[in-house]
Amino acid sequence: MSFSENELISELKKRNLNAYEYLISTYTKPVYYLTYRILNIGNSKEDIEECVSDVFLDVWLKIVDFDSAKGNFKTWILILAKYKALTYKRKLKKNHMDNIDDYQLEESVAIENQVIDRETQQKLLDTIESFNEIDRALFIRRYYFNEKIEDIMHTFGLSRSAVDNRLLRGRKVIKEALFHD
Repeated sequence: MSFSENELISELKKRNLNAYEYLISTYTKPVYYLTYRILNIGNSKEDIEECVSDVFLDVWLKIVDFDSAKGNFKTWILILAKYKALTYKRKLKKNHMDNIDDYQLEESVAIENQVIDRETQQKLLDTIESFNEIDRALFIRRYYFNEKIEDIMHTFGLSRSAVDNRLLRGRKVIKEALFHD
């Protein structure tokens, strides 16, 4: 069974289980991807999958709060996913205490690579934060939420070439920041 976005929202509000199954099959990939990006370091696959399941439960429980006049349904789901994953990250960090004796000396290279990866991620985030408001929003919507360029064009009232040019400039700035220090 297939639903349009408006039908899906309406049926979820009516507590239609077929709509819930459709929701999960349609949005699992972007929700999992975002959750993985937040929880992948130091957490198990099971932790990530549990968080994803909780996101869909949240959608089911909070669907009455969704207002299509205030925003896009997919964005709303991804915002729920982001905050759920961040909550999980804090909770899992509290419950997970590392013992220094658990680390072997040969793991130092792997740990060093993780530190470098984190520094690169931080530099990437700092660079994106330095973009003007519109370019930052375009970049985040396209590359973090995997939003279609056509949807971005309509949201911001920009032409395809304007969106493409802004994204290209953003990628160039990031490349400069990451590889030319």
